[in-house]
Amino acid sequence: MSVQQTKIFLFLFQLLAHISLIAGIFTFSFYDWGIAFFIYFLTGCLGVSITFHRLLSHKSWKAPKWFTYLGSLFGFYGLVGSPIAWANNHIAHHKYTDTDKDPHSPKFMPWWKVQWLAMFTSYERMRFVTSNLNKFQIFLHRYYFYIHTLILVTLLAIFGIHATMVFYLVPAAILWNMASFINTINHSGMGYRNFDTPESSVNNWFTGYFIWGEGWHNNHHAYPGKSSFKHKSHEIDISSHIIGLLEKK
Repeated sequence: MSVQQTKIFLFLFQLLAHISLIAGIFTFSFYDWGIAFFIYFLTGCLGVSITFHRLLSHKSWKAPKWFTYLGSLFGFYGLVGSPIAWANNHIAHHKYTDTDKDPHSPKFMPWWKVQWLAMFTSYERMRFVTSNLNKFQIFLHRYYFYIHTLILVTLLAIFGIHATMVFYLVPAAILWNMASFINTINHSGMGYRNFDTPESSVNNWFTGYFIWGEGWHNNHHAYPGKSSFKHKSHEIDISSHIIGLLEKK
């Protein structure tokens, strides 16, 4: 699949997910929202935060082999790109933070583009993640949207539109927006700094508590190789606690 096809498919799937999110506001029960947010925990915390970010992008902890596969699948299910594509963009973000080469900098993009469209325009050639290109990750990357099309069609055929929204589309829209808040909030000065890093990263209470510790972003930019983003006592990092339980000694 070409880069342009990837952008189109990702846009269409996320457009459908966001339409479902709007519909869910009017139709979901508390039970439905509970399921959707639990799946957001699986995709956002175990998938993106722990696996895509801290494991594949920064190699900041040693995961059991079974969790590398499972966590990659959770993040994959969340419709934010394949594990290696996500890691590639994130490594580019650290390399070019707050410059015009940053894939999602609010200094060079309007906030709405960073929040909703940055991943559609920042998909680069795989130049930063060669060490992560094992057969499993290559398979997930190469067949990303074929697999997601199969997931979507299967869920619709077996369970119907409402269940598909609850178990798949709405959690994907939640993850997309929460993950994007890290860029629109934590690089826009809305927070505080523990470290005088050379870029604009800040820590923010909302993104820190509700995005699994990812919002202690200034701490992360100061020490990107650490698996825990916590520096002060109030900075709760749920992802790092789970890593502590999982890490291969």
